Amino acid sequence: MALAFPRTPRRLARAALDVAVVLWAVAWIVVGLLVAREVDGLTDLSRTVSTAGVALEEAGRALQEVERVPFVGENVGAVGERTEQAGQSAQASGRSSRESVESLSVLLGISIALAPSLPLLALYVPMRIRWIRQVRSVRRALAREPDDGVLDQLLAARASLNLPLDRVRAMNGDPRRLADAELERLGLSRRRRTA
Repeated sequence: MALAFPRTPRRLARAALDVAVVLWAVAWIVVGLLVAREVDGLTDLSRTVSTAGVALEEAGRALQEVERVPFVGENVGAVGERTEQAGQSAQASGRSSRESVESLSVLLGISIALAPSLPLLALYVPMRIRWIRQVRSVRRALAREPDDGVLDQLLAARASLNLPLDRVRAMNGDPRRLADAELERLGLSRRRRTA
């Protein structure tokens, strides 16, 4: 039983389907890249947190220096130490979140680009390759001997599997007419060689 492009009317329809599949895949790849870029833009926030952490750490050190001034800095030293630790923690969080955002942007971009396209391509590409091989094989057989009775029988059998039942019945089992109908379905004819 043929599953590759049954009842496809003409070459133009097959070409339009090829273009549609390619555009689908390209569109999702573009969306994946755009999402990856936007998510990666969140690393600016991580850099801001790291920069703020540096400023906090420096402020904490400065406050610890004030502790040495008599009458002023008795309790300031402890605040300075906590501020310095908060700055170091903010810097570590900024670095960690930047790495996480970068990884997430790559994974999300790849997922969005491939998830909708891979299943379609996994089904479509083998069917399309099979179709092309079938057409080439029949074209070669026609080139060798266009009026081969065995080829007509083979094509007639394929027509009975691929064509609508009412169309097959209308041909009254005539192998030559069925073979010509199958050739038409493949975009071929005995006189002109097109696909």
